[in-house]
Amino acid sequence: MNILWDLDGTLVDSMPVIAQAMNQTRAAFDLAPLSFDELRPFIGPSIHPTFAHFLNTNDDALVDAAVRHYRALCDDTLADIPVFEGVESVLGALAEAGCQQFVATAKYRPVARELLTLTGLDRWFIEVYGSEDGGVFGHKPELLAHLLSEEGLSPAETLMIGDTHYDMEAARANDLTAIGVAWGYGENNALQEGGAHRLVDTPDELLAAIRASLVCVC
Repeated sequence: MNILWDLDGTLVDSMPVIAQAMNQTRAAFDLAPLSFDELRPFIGPSIHPTFAHFLNTNDDALVDAAVRHYRALCDDTLADIPVFEGVESVLGALAEAGCQQFVATAKYRPVARELLTLTGLDRWFIEVYGSEDGGVFGHKPELLAHLLSEEGLSPAETLMIGDTHYDMEAARANDLTAIGVAWGYGENNALQEGGAHRLVDTPDELLAAIRASLVCVC
């Protein structure tokens, strides 16, 4: 079985760091700060469209400048991001069972790799897939299609674990089993509407959900 993991809100609790960096970037571009609840919908999708929305612009150069500013702020605080409790035991159990595990995130790939190294999670993953320069592969359905092609994975033997409807929709678009986790930044109803085959509240429930998905996708 092949397991694709989202990163922010699924493996690591990065919301405080991301929110702070977003608001500091907004301030640098003369925009007012937003609350956690207001920023929550922007955790998950590609950062380029997010800042295009914040700045209300189609100016790619301006958006790129904001993204560079944001990423520089994030780089300084990556070491402060914790792993969700219970997640690493799931990763270990899946590895022992012979599953191949990959990270599939809209986060900039070099930053995702650095974060996984800092948290020590990198040892569980064969490869990390994320967005590239200019926002390439920032759209999650495209990212998953790229990952499946590069790794030669069969959709029938692959499932996606994530915390937002973007993850569920991307999984469905690529004919993957989709498992939504409730400890992240999405909402359960949005996960269901996005096409989650199963929802789990805690990492302890995740292994059972994965085993059940191997038997029946429902």
